Amino acid sequence: MAALVGALVILSTGSPASAAVLRGTVTRVVDGDTISVSARGVRTTVRLIGIDTPETKRPGYPVQCGGPAASREAARLLRRGTSVRVVSDPSQDARDRYGRFLGYVYRPGRSGARGSVNYRLVRTGFAKTYVYGRIPFRYAGQFLAGEIRAKKARLGVWGPPCNGNTVKPQPQAARAPGSSSRCDPNYRGACIPSPPPDLDCSQISARRFRVVGVDVHRFDSDGDGIACEGSR
Repeated sequence: MAALVGALVILSTGSPASAAVLRGTVTRVVDGDTISVSARGVRTTVRLIGIDTPETKRPGYPVQCGGPAASREAARLLRRGTSVRVVSDPSQDARDRYGRFLGYVYRPGRSGARGSVNYRLVRTGFAKTYVYGRIPFRYAGQFLAGEIRAKKARLGVWGPPCNGNTVKPQPQAARAPGSSSRCDPNYRGACIPSPPPDLDCSQISARRFRVVGVDVHRFDSDGDGIACEGSR
């Protein structure tokens, strides 16, 4: 029988190592490879195993090429409130050094390597395959094959402007007449600059504007889509 441990269900497989399963709903997309999931009232940070997307919020690092696009795609696939099943890989640690749960993220009715959001991000070029500590994860071969196909088709980070070099800074969008290139497209109703630096509501004058993409500054504390609702 499955044993309940907090919000995690340990599946009995008969093998020496068993997979842990987290069932819940998406509360937030942090970036292209990290999300927050609520299960039984407990929020858990989930790192999508086997992939790596360009940095958008790492302290001391610029926003890397392809990072914002990966975050937007993850947010499109995993909208707030989406039911998900997160399955760990017995060949890897269940959590990383930051305490994040490591797993394959599945939307309802999906399973296996190709059914995971992790694989989808690799196959469409928004992420690269990532093997930690030279220990291949369960689906490493299929992920690498998907990456090769994305690379040949020059999808996502494999095409312009990154051309495979995601560590370079994200290029600024061309400025349209009468507009500012500093306005982050994740917000509407106010011109909010993209990070870095990371801002909070006390550092800006705008109030009650909409979050239409990834809340890169974490202005929307209650997750209702309206940022900086409090008074100045």
